[in-house]
Amino acid sequence: MRLLLAFLVLVSPTLYAQVPPMYESIAKEHKVPASLFYALVLNESRSIVDKKGSRRVLPWPWTINHRGAPHYFQTKAEAIAFGNQLVASGDKLFDVGLGQVNWHYHHKRFSNLEEAFDPKTNLSVAARFLREQYERKECSTWELAIGCYHRPGQKQKDKTIAKAYSRRVISLWVAI
Repeated sequence: MRLLLAFLVLVSPTLYAQVPPMYESIAKEHKVPASLFYALVLNESRSIVDKKGSRRVLPWPWTINHRGAPHYFQTKAEAIAFGNQLVASGDKLFDVGLGQVNWHYHHKRFSNLEEAFDPKTNLSVAARFLREQYERKECSTWELAIGCYHRPGQKQKDKTIAKAYSRRVISLWVAI
C-alpha cells in the first residue's frame, strides 16, 4: 500500500507544472511534441521540490546518472566537478543534465561538460536526438522514438527496455 501511495504521489497531475516556455520553444524548434518532450525530461531528471509547503515534481538541471544511480547536485559547479572526476578516472558512461544526455555517446555534441550542463543547450541536444530517433525507420512513431531515445538498439532486449521506458514517459505525458 505504501508503494502504491508513493507512486500516486509521484505521478499525480497536480504535482506537475505546465510545460515551461523554454521547453515549448526548444520542442518547436526541433519539431517534437512539447508536452511529450517535457514528460521525457521529467522522467530523466525529475526531483521533488518543496517550496513553501507546495510539493512539485520538476526536472533538475544539475543531475548525473552514473551506473543507474542518480546524483542531484545543488550547483552546476558541483555537477561539473563530479562529471570531470568520472572522465578523469576513464569513466565516460554517465548521463548529464535535464535531458540526461549520455556523455559517452554524445560528448561531441558539446564543447565540454560545462556546456552539457547549460539547460538550454542540454535540452536542445536532447530534443534534436529525440527528433533523430523519430526520423529513423524503426522508430517512426513518437512512442517508439521515446523508447529509442533511451535505448536506440534494435535487438530484442533493447526493444523490451525501450518499450518499458516509453510506457513510463507516456504515463507522465498523460498527467501533464
